[in-house]
Amino acid sequence: MEQLDNYSARFNDTGEFLTQLALVSGVDTDERPDSDAQDRESVTLTTAHQAKGLEWGAVFAVWLAEGMFPNKRVLESGGEEGLEEERRLFYVTVTRAKDELYLTYPTMFFQARDGNVLQRPSRFIADLPVDLMEMWNVRSVFA
Repeated sequence: MEQLDNYSARFNDTGEFLTQLALVSGVDTDERPDSDAQDRESVTLTTAHQAKGLEWGAVFAVWLAEGMFPNKRVLESGGEEGLEEERRLFYVTVTRAKDELYLTYPTMFFQARDGNVLQRPSRFIADLPVDLMEMWNVRSVFA
């Protein structure tokens, strides 16, 4: 995680960071994690689009904030078809976990033009059964 943090520090734009990360991590190839190596500790970074058909013991779904998932462009287009496609991607995301699933979103996000912007959780999180969830409120140690 420290290496990922160090690598991300060179980018000002999240999209550029993710693009470069995809290039160096090989997620665009046919390489798949070795499912027989259960004792091997590793982290696999992927997108909801690329995770279909794969499973992991623990999954951390990040940036599940309104405007990120579902995507802002989908919300602005107003089309129900696009929103349903985002909902299907969310389903793919939450069903990749065998044992543990962590759904995360920031409460604040700094934008150069607007400063700190309050974030709301994705509307898709509200669709999940509450009795299956445990809410955590994690604060930054850097604040």
